[in-house]
Amino acid sequence: MQQTRHRIAIAAVAVLGAVIAAGSAGAGSGGSIRIEPGWYDGHHVAFLQPSLFSAKPNGGVLGCFGLGPDLAGINRPTRPLYVIFDQTATQDHCDGDPTAFRHDHVLSVAPGDPGYTGAWTLVLLVEASPGSIDLASHPFTTASQVTAAIASGTLVDVTSAFSPDAPPTMVAPVIGGS
Repeated sequence: MQQTRHRIAIAAVAVLGAVIAAGSAGAGSGGSIRIEPGWYDGHHVAFLQPSLFSAKPNGGVLGCFGLGPDLAGINRPTRPLYVIFDQTATQDHCDGDPTAFRHDHVLSVAPGDPGYTGAWTLVLLVEASPGSIDLASHPFTTASQVTAAIASGTLVDVTSAFSPDAPPTMVAPVIGGS
């Protein structure tokens, strides 16, 4: 198991390098908004990411993904937003390349839940064994499924490899759901 985690950590560092390189090329000027799909408590939801790539210096970026306003230094409570990177993911990818950094989102809270503020700490995850999950046919749709998969070793938290200084944070209010 330790050997598998070591291999995953090495792979995550390699992915990090590619994400950073892609992010440098894709971080354009202008502050556009984006509506992203996600899962919450077994239901599809949509959340809004404001000012994804802005010429202003307060925008957060994680590789090729704009995170909107940088929350570092702002005292605002956040909740986990699980980001599962996998080639079978169906919800998002790097702009311009539908095969790059495919991932799904699982939100831990939604409007009306205690602790919901619309601000998130991203928890970046990958599968422990290649091919062990298929998000297209068996997505994780609840935070409890995700935390159980982390506890069982099915998913591995690679947040510190992608963001060594601190977990990435972002504001992205939930704007709809089914």
